[in-house]
Amino acid sequence: MKSWRFYIVLAAVLALAACAPTIGVHQVKTSGFLGADAAKLKPGGPDGPALIYMNPKANWPAYSKMLLDPVTFWRAPGKKDQGVSHADLQKLINYFHLVIYQQMSKDVKMVNAPGPHTLRVKVALTKAEKSIPALDIVSTVVPQMAAVSTAKLALTGKPAFVGAARIAFKVTDSVSGELLAAAVAERVGGKELDAAHLDSWGDVKEAMQFWAVHAAYRLCKLQKKTDCKKPKDD
Repeated sequence: MKSWRFYIVLAAVLALAACAPTIGVHQVKTSGFLGADAAKLKPGGPDGPALIYMNPKANWPAYSKMLLDPVTFWRAPGKKDQGVSHADLQKLINYFHLVIYQQMSKDVKMVNAPGPHTLRVKVALTKAEKSIPALDIVSTVVPQMAAVSTAKLALTGKPAFVGAARIAFKVTDSVSGELLAAAVAERVGGKELDAAHLDSWGDVKEAMQFWAVHAAYRLCKLQKKTDCKKPKDD
């Protein structure tokens, strides 16, 4: 037991100076949040969402404003809430809404009502699993535990003890309702040390930050702007 405590303390110190990006998952199920639009989804590329639809007729440069609906938590009928408290869920979706708003507002004007030249964005968090910080750290630095985590990764696509998040979103013309884009994406915690190991929701928040930053960059590129800032991990 004492040796485990030593590893935990050591890893916690190292965590403050290291980096642990989340990892994309590319075999996911479609979400009921998308309704009939889910049928339009196709597998995404290695650097994009797991499933995606892009309207080939969309005139992205014509949109200068965005209406961002409140982020919601969506689960299939009859499914439990994955052991996540209502309070935690509310904090997570509020956090996600904030980071999306902050990133998108850098390139488009954020508005509160539908109108011409306005994108309407709806986002749902469809999966949220917190990590187990102590065991996550131990399984990163202790060889025997690392082997267990690697075995689980091979079987399930998710290392042991890390957090995970899945989202679905769709973008429409705010006036006509025409679907311009839709996607489903999932990310799980990485197995390198960083401060996220000390927060049970750290992996989920890092995934949310990743999605917000990358979505803003891709929208900037779709609008053919010349000052798009490429994410450091892209």
